Amino acid sequence: MKKILFLCTGNSARSQLAEALMRHMADDSYEVMSAGMSPETVDERVYTVLTQNGVNSDNLQSVSAESLHDQHFDVVITLCDKASNECGLFPESDALIHWDFKDPKPLEGAQGFVDTYEGLKAKIALFLMLNGEDQSDAVGPVELFKIMSDPLRLRILMLIEDEFALSVGDLTKALSVSQPKVSRHLALLRDAGILKDQREGLWVFYRLPENLPVWIHHILTTVRNGNPGLINNEKLKLSQIKDRKKPGFSQKN
Repeated sequence: MKKILFLCTGNSARSQLAEALMRHMADDSYEVMSAGMSPETVDERVYTVLTQNGVNSDNLQSVSAESLHDQHFDVVITLCDKASNECGLFPESDALIHWDFKDPKPLEGAQGFVDTYEGLKAKIALFLMLNGEDQSDAVGPVELFKIMSDPLRLRILMLIEDEFALSVGDLTKALSVSQPKVSRHLALLRDAGILKDQREGLWVFYRLPENLPVWIHHILTTVRNGNPGLINNEKLKLSQIKDRKKPGFSQKN
């Protein structure tokens, strides 16, 4: 079970919302706690917003971060700059993350708490999506960005992400480069675990593997959607290949 700590100044608003939300959205593989550098009473608007959204607010209480300094947390997520500066309390944590949220307490009414709730909900959903599996054998972020820094490899990945599966011949024609050059880059991507090859008759197709970590999928999809014109010319060339072979296997194979 992974232990997660949300850390803030007063442990009275942001970190309480985060603790309750993470428990609500995550499964039993997470133990969630929150604490503050200078604990204060939990703001009543926390309970109001959580109740309105059907999130259990039982057993929320302010805790001093100092009282937890001897505990190991897999992830410590700070929610304000002051708490971020105090990460030294938990040097043995596997990951230290900072999410910057303005304190909603000075604002009148509950709208500031509603906005904080919605922002935390989006952050937690993304965190859970990207950390829901064992990624110990995956290529790391440094290696991934080195791979993507090459313009030709980046276009290969974008084309395959868009088309699901392509052959060496497809890529050679779409990219207007030699087959040996395309094959070298495909071999590098395959050896890094970012692509897999799959034979169908006389054809060999390259595709993203089924067990590719979600965070890598997310990066590729974000780059593709954030730069929709990146491979326009290549897509047009693919559409003009009259004898193009389409893979018969499904994306789940």
